[in-house]
Amino acid sequence: FTGSNDGQGLRAWALPSGACLAHVGGFGCAVSAMSWHIASHCLATGTEDGTVSLWDTATLEGEAPELRQVHSLPLDQPQGMHVEVVCLTPSADGTALFCGLDDGNIVLLS
Repeated sequence: FTGSNDGQGLRAWALPSGACLAHVGGFGCAVSAMSWHIASHCLATGTEDGTVSLWDTATLEGEAPELRQVHSLPLDQPQGMHVEVVCLTPSADGTALFCGLDDGNIVLLS
């Protein structure tokens, strides 16, 4: 998986062929962090506008592979404040995500 820093989106790649399996565009900003949400078997992405999304990777299998967004959560921000998700890390039990923000805060999503 790769995320774009120019708002062009998220791509899933086949290994070892290097073929692009699926592309999701239209983010409008950079994908700044990625991790696994272990309990849901989803890919988690964080963006520079402070949004965390979960993507169903099981939909990459089959004849028409795609990445399907199953959840999107904009993190609460004070009016006029910019908060970028800079890292995502699963909790030890895999049921939650720790989100590191560019303002130094950590948000727990469960």
